[in-house]
Amino acid sequence: MNNDQLNPEGTSEEDEIIIRFNKMLQTSSINYFESFEIEIIIDHYIENTDKIKLKKAFNLYEKLHPFSMDLKIKKAQTLLFFNKANQALNVIQKLPFLYFNEDYLYTLATIYSELGKNKQAIPIFERLLNLSDDKEDLLLCLVNEYNIVDDFSKSAEILEKLIFLDRFNEAYWYSYIILCKSLKSFNRSIIFIKDFIGNNPYDYKAWFHLGIIYQMKDNHLDAINSFEYSIHIKEDYKRAYMAKVESLTEIGNYQKAIECLKEILIFEKTNAYIYYDIANLYQKLNNIDSAKAYYIKCIKVDEFFDKAFYKIALILDNQNLHEESSYFIQRAIQISESNTEYIFRYAKIHEKIGLKKEAEIAYKKLLKIDKSDIEIWLDCSNIVYENGSIDEAIEVLKKGIIIHPKNTKLLYRLLEFLFLADCENEAIEKLKNVLEIDYDLQDFFSTFTKYNK
Repeated sequence: MNNDQLNPEGTSEEDEIIIRFNKMLQTSSINYFESFEIEIIIDHYIENTDKIKLKKAFNLYEKLHPFSMDLKIKKAQTLLFFNKANQALNVIQKLPFLYFNEDYLYTLATIYSELGKNKQAIPIFERLLNLSDDKEDLLLCLVNEYNIVDDFSKSAEILEKLIFLDRFNEAYWYSYIILCKSLKSFNRSIIFIKDFIGNNPYDYKAWFHLGIIYQMKDNHLDAINSFEYSIHIKEDYKRAYMAKVESLTEIGNYQKAIECLKEILIFEKTNAYIYYDIANLYQKLNNIDSAKAYYIKCIKVDEFFDKAFYKIALILDNQNLHEESSYFIQRAIQISESNTEYIFRYAKIHEKIGLKKEAEIAYKKLLKIDKSDIEIWLDCSNIVYENGSIDEAIEVLKKGIIIHPKNTKLLYRLLEFLFLADCENEAIEKLKNVLEIDYDLQDFFSTFTKYNK
């Protein structure tokens, strides 16, 4: 029955039923409604979350159709909608088991699922598969139920059916691949996907997912072959290109990986990530000039790509072009102010330039962000000492030792600075504490000479 069908006055049949029901409530009378009409009223007030009128609709249903099985099912469905699964179960259990009633079976199975009785829900959903035309929804329900009871092999089997039902549904493929990974049932998956491809030879996603399974097996040559088939069918399928690059990189064929990324640039010229990945691969080939050129292309496309600025700063720093490196590391920090890796590199670069005060500021900023790194405490104390303040260097180390009381590197460095500051009594007292933690003073004596020159 089409409830949205309009009558000659332009009012839908559903609207007419609701109007009749509201008029009845206004007159406090009881008018006759067919059971299907009351169900329309109930659905309307569920949608509008009007619990008062919903209750009145159920009262009317019970008065007019007290022996209706549909009434009990509808009541259970409504209680389930309002997250009252236990009450819904009490209602529906008053009915005999209706072997061929789809609404009854679906409602009962859903109630069991909501109550965590998944092993009871599963056989009901499976029975429904033989009765209902809506296979896809029921199969999805079964995937969920089998996942909950940890029967992932059965879930994978059902997902295979879903993929055949709707091969364009990316979620089915994704869920299937995840399950295959957790089960490590790669050979079975390969057989299934090859069988699927046999029926759908031009399905580029199937070829792509076959490649992903091969990747999981570390069979990168077959993976590359599968990705190439996917690309041949759909020339602009970026995921296949990227997966192919991943496999080429894994087997160390960086040059071919670069060529593959450059193919993506034909149809995606403004993708900064592609330029960045090409630059990384050139670095792996030790082709530093090309790497730098592509990092620069990356930041021309995206001026906020901090990782590219950072990589250029590292290249220039390694080439002893520290002042040029300073510009790029500062740009990286402007984009990502709290990145400790960037700030640490800024400090190191500015130490090399001779701008030790800037380096000190950077180390102190690092310690505000991350107090866990011992090397930063040491570097900060060193630069403060080199900037002429041994007393402050000692204070830096003492703060570090409060956080890391048993770290011998910090304790030894503190001893060194205390001796250098002629605080011998305090140094000797601290030395006793150090010896309780670590009797090996090799580190202390090997570095003391450095600071005592």
